[in-house]
Amino acid sequence: VVSTQSTVSSGINAEYGEGTEDLTEVQAAEISTLEDVIRIFLEVFNCTLCYSGKNNTALIYEMLHKREVFTRFRTHPTLSEHVANIETVLACLTERLELKSEQEGVSVTGVQEVIEELARQWPSDRLQMTPVLKFEYIEESESNEFFVPYIWTLIFSESSLYWDTSRITLR
Repeated sequence: VVSTQSTVSSGINAEYGEGTEDLTEVQAAEISTLEDVIRIFLEVFNCTLCYSGKNNTALIYEMLHKREVFTRFRTHPTLSEHVANIETVLACLTERLELKSEQEGVSVTGVQEVIEELARQWPSDRLQMTPVLKFEYIEESESNEFFVPYIWTLIFSESSLYWDTSRITLR
């Protein structure tokens, strides 16, 4: 998503310059949609760090590994506020890893141990607490048009029962 957003923005900037007044409606909508998806990801990452970081050390490890992805949003007008917590955690983690590497060197296992230690001891007051995200499923009125054929397809393909395929019709 980030690389797509970057590619679209770069192409548009190359074509029109930095201003957005010459964008077509489609291009503006595409950029807006990509930024919304990125914002949702960043909000999920923030909630994870604020409320359950100690249970998601693999995510923190991957965020550290791909930290350059987050740095490009530092100056973005709508995404910069969502990167602050991530950068705070990654900066603290980097500092601890540098100390450890000076003392004894760091392996992948060592990095994971530092992340687990930091996640257990992280003072929550150092992060800007974000509201807990709540999602609600709203069933569409005609959802059976999708689910019934899909479920029967699964039953047909995954069951060990014999089905006479010439007699199967999905309506």
